Amino acid sequence: MKDKKLSIIYKICSMIYIVFLIYAFYRNWMRKYFFMTIVSCFTPFIAPMIMRILKVQVPIEFNLINIVFVFMASLWGSCLGGYTLAYFDKIVHFLCGIIFTELFYMLYKYYLRDDKQKSLMFIFVNGLNMAAAVIWEFYEYFLFYFFQYDAIRNSTGVYDTITDMIVATIGGLLLSFYLIRYDQDKKNRFFVSLERKTYLMNKTNSEN
Repeated sequence: MKDKKLSIIYKICSMIYIVFLIYAFYRNWMRKYFFMTIVSCFTPFIAPMIMRILKVQVPIEFNLINIVFVFMASLWGSCLGGYTLAYFDKIVHFLCGIIFTELFYMLYKYYLRDDKQKSLMFIFVNGLNMAAAVIWEFYEYFLFYFFQYDAIRNSTGVYDTITDMIVATIGGLLLSFYLIRYDQDKKNRFFVSLERKTYLMNKTNSEN
């Protein structure tokens, strides 16, 4: 029943994305952000495609998080002026920190399922999250250098880059404390439950 409700929510979010995408094309047709609008047609499929290539099955929660985040970061942010709003960029990077930390937590638990060393897990997920934050800043720089899309706000580039990495790190730290607290909890806490469902889906698939 819960998965059915999540599936309905996901379909609603997907429809909202399509409606705003059509509006973005109308607003940006042959203008500065037209290329980014084209990119927004493909960004919802990147994470699912990577999982498919890696032959990793994911629950509906994964797809729901993906469409909501892509809507904010790609469609609203890059195509509809979201990044011109105060602190919008920092919110996106904060969410990036949470999402990447969850992904690295899933990776850690897949290979070290029975490991109880919370300090090792903490270092692993946060180290990779901070590395991902650096790579993302490289991506934003390349957008500016090759396509003149000023995601780093060139006039305040150093300040923007550093604060982006800080808020991503904070997001990762907060989630990692949550994961450490509830990793062994028997209740279905959302981010812990997401990892457990993903693991069980792929464990069952590998055994068949």
